[in-house]
Amino acid sequence: MKKYSVFYFLIFSSIFLQAQEGTNVFPFLNTPFSARQAALGSDAVSVRDYDVSFAGVNPGLMNLEQDKMISINYASYLAGTNYGTLSYVKDLEHGHLVGFNARYMDYGKMPRTDEAANISGNFGAMDASLGLSYAYQFEDDWTIAGGANFVTSKIDNYTSMAVVGTAGVTYHNEKTNETVALVLRNFGYQFKTFDGTREKVAFRVDLGYTRILDDFPLAFTITAHDLQKYDISQNYNNNGQEIRWTRKLMDHLSGGIEIFPGQAFNVRFGYNVKRGNELAVLDQRSFAGLSAGFGIKISSFKFDYAHVRYHNSSNLNMFGLTLDLIEVAGNRR
Repeated sequence: MKKYSVFYFLIFSSIFLQAQEGTNVFPFLNTPFSARQAALGSDAVSVRDYDVSFAGVNPGLMNLEQDKMISINYASYLAGTNYGTLSYVKDLEHGHLVGFNARYMDYGKMPRTDEAANISGNFGAMDASLGLSYAYQFEDDWTIAGGANFVTSKIDNYTSMAVVGTAGVTYHNEKTNETVALVLRNFGYQFKTFDGTREKVAFRVDLGYTRILDDFPLAFTITAHDLQKYDISQNYNNNGQEIRWTRKLMDHLSGGIEIFPGQAFNVRFGYNVKRGNELAVLDQRSFAGLSAGFGIKISSFKFDYAHVRYHNSSNLNMFGLTLDLIEVAGNRR
């Protein structure tokens, strides 16, 4: 009964935390954490294997395979923005694990203008986050976890700070190669505001399912994201018609497949329904919402790459590098 009560607690918690929901401050926290996550549709929270970068998204995915692994990811994001992440996990034995994660987004320099559009130099803007997490694996298949992050955002001379939390629970069936994960991300408190007005943090609730097939070298992942709010869609589609309820439901879904999972070389494809719907160009084939990538393992290094289609005018290329510190020392079994 204990393991089911964990799921019930998180589901009911998401209802009470709906007041936290919003997109006004720290939206960079919901940017894909790694190249692999970006390639699988950008929202995956249930990939439980050696990939330590997923611990930065859902601490409930921490496991023994990630012990003393470090992952670094980088992207030259949209409009010349630089984005990077870091994740590390250490096994404390007896089912206890701790993790460290960090991310930043540097928006570069922009012209400073007044009400009359007069330019007076440039200003910069950036976001950053540092966090610690803890996970406990019990009854072999179940893991519960939580974490806290210090978040700051700076725009010219204005600064905002907050502490946000993440809580997750993961069920992993090793016999059937299935993983189900529920995660509550970015609930917290903005204790320093930009101009005295407290804003909502980028809270969200995600539910994911991943399975590796037995008879074919393929893994698939389906994620229902932003469950804290029913309507996350725009009001009208590209034809000027009002969005129907079926579209609003589908906008919560993203997914991906991985061919040759766990091998030295694998290929990934993904699709984000909301991105595909909202960034599609009328009467043009833009492939918005699609993503693809691959991973290559060489000795103790793993290199990942992802290409994400946003629009004909701008797309994302993300790179990741994972280093197995135990394998470097020759102690990985």
